[in-house]
Amino acid sequence: MASVRHCLFRFPRHANIIRRSIHSSPIAWKKRPSKVEIEDLFSEEPAEDLLSSDGSAPSANTAVGSTASVKSNQSIPSKHLDSVTRHKRFDDLYERVLAQTNMDAKDRQKVPPLRNSIYVHLVDLAQNEEELGKVLALVPKWKDMTRHQLGKGGLEEKWGELVVSRAESLSCAKLALDMFSNHAKYQVPLSLPAARHLLHALHLKHSLEDVMTAVALYRVYNLTPIAKDLVSLGLVCRALVGSIQPNSPSTIHTKNNVQASKEVLNALIQSLRALMSSTNPTSFSVSPHARTRALTPQFPERQKKARQGLAAVEKEKTWLKWCLRKLEVNLGRSEGFEKIAWLRQWRKAAGHVKANQKSPSLTATALP
Repeated sequence: MASVRHCLFRFPRHANIIRRSIHSSPIAWKKRPSKVEIEDLFSEEPAEDLLSSDGSAPSANTAVGSTASVKSNQSIPSKHLDSVTRHKRFDDLYERVLAQTNMDAKDRQKVPPLRNSIYVHLVDLAQNEEELGKVLALVPKWKDMTRHQLGKGGLEEKWGELVVSRAESLSCAKLALDMFSNHAKYQVPLSLPAARHLLHALHLKHSLEDVMTAVALYRVYNLTPIAKDLVSLGLVCRALVGSIQPNSPSTIHTKNNVQASKEVLNALIQSLRALMSSTNPTSFSVSPHARTRALTPQFPERQKKARQGLAAVEKEKTWLKWCLRKLEVNLGRSEGFEKIAWLRQWRKAAGHVKANQKSPSLTATALP
């Protein structure tokens, strides 16, 4: 297994793969208990907006940064706001945060402190890559502002998970990758769910270089190794299969690089087989209602499940189901379906394959 893990981060010497440096610091990767509560990381409803329902900003007497909650019982979730109103709210809140982060320490002590939850709302209100990038650019200043506050020195894991989710929905996953790749600057912890989500956001439409950078983050943040995490391993294998295709988004597509990808893929497939042989398939069965609200139509109940991590788990199971199917199709066509019978047997046991479903060799086509 040690040799397999070694393959995760090193291509053969003849491969001309672009390498990216990941900034790190001697700061311990301590994961603090989350102070920012996100209502529903994976549901359609965002956290409640800090501003009033009419889109106006609070008065000076009720500053946005007040330690008391600035809420309105009639506030409209930003999900239901039109684009113009969302943009206005974003700009108003962003300017208030920017103004306070640009104050010197003495002047800042004269105003109510900002709350971490403000950053939750800024991420939620961002409608494009530019706006999300502006939010992330504030993080280093926020980190320096709160360094002296016990237990509040920066933003927490849950916020990092929200950033990844929002970056994927806005088709700018590279922003999240760059943030986590420079921990010395941003110091936002990376959780295992966020790392999986980041891989999912990168594995299809981004270069293999970006995917392997995300893989390296598992070691930087002391997460479960890729070779021991089934969801992550499935996503990486799927990315490698895609990189071998002629029209892959890889920045460099040469004969040597294709061969290097095949070598790494072969090593990871062996890890995948070993890991699946020791994993109960039923633990990755996907609920037929995983992508619907049929079982939990009320928001409070969905909110509760999201806080328990159930919504994220169901999504990850769906990702794995999809990746394993694509792997079976492509490996079967290149290596022979009889050589990967173990993969189909596991998928059947997990309920990923219907009893009367035909073999991919007869029905599926190779990936483009």
